[in-house]
Amino acid sequence: MEYLQYVHEEYGKFLQNKKVAIVGPAESIFFNESGKYIDTFDIIIRINRGFEMITGNESYVGSRTDVLYNALDFRPGCGGTFESIAGIANGVKFICCPYTPRPWHNIQRIETLATLKPIRFMNADVYNKLQLTCGTASNSGTASIVDILQYNIQQLYITGIDFYRSLYSSKYPPQVGLMDQSAKAIEDELGFKRSGEKGHNPDHQYLYFKKLVNLDKRIKLDPFLTKIIKDNRYDKWDTIPRK
Repeated sequence: MEYLQYVHEEYGKFLQNKKVAIVGPAESIFFNESGKYIDTFDIIIRINRGFEMITGNESYVGSRTDVLYNALDFRPGCGGTFESIAGIANGVKFICCPYTPRPWHNIQRIETLATLKPIRFMNADVYNKLQLTCGTASNSGTASIVDILQYNIQQLYITGIDFYRSLYSSKYPPQVGLMDQSAKAIEDELGFKRSGEKGHNPDHQYLYFKKLVNLDKRIKLDPFLTKIIKDNRYDKWDTIPRK
């Protein structure tokens, strides 16, 4: 616990007064060639296997990863394998888990990873409040945004996280069990439409996010989010305009 508290403090110092960009795996990241703009930020954060999208796509997604927010699940369809995460450890300053310690976390492997780079978990009070407020299990992107905003940053630019409004990018590493990038496949993956299951409801998370944008002036949105946040059709999964 003392180690985790030390990492929290060091992470806060690292983020202090910085302009931060968080880059997700949504298809909307490829709607604009914003890579050079992303690279101007003091700190660039990526989620789960997002660091695997960089090579060949720098003009869209930027070229570096300073912080990795990863579920630390080590399954290919979740945060990526232990080997792939360990392979980029030298290039990042911190590895953050946007969850509290869970039963499925392999503590031994996480401790091994911690010998390469500082690892921290999301504060339990912040995490639990998020789940309660959203009324659903949060995805990594939602929790990562909330976690970052706990710190004294100057700005948070959000791109490629649109709560599945544009679905996954086809360039994101294939998800195990996700047969295609369709809305139906993502419905099945998230489980929010199955009777009796809360799953990861993207509508609940998106509406929470919209409120957060109005409350926190440090947030800056990419062109796609700027457009859809004013269009109420995007509030509900079944009314989202899709091609």
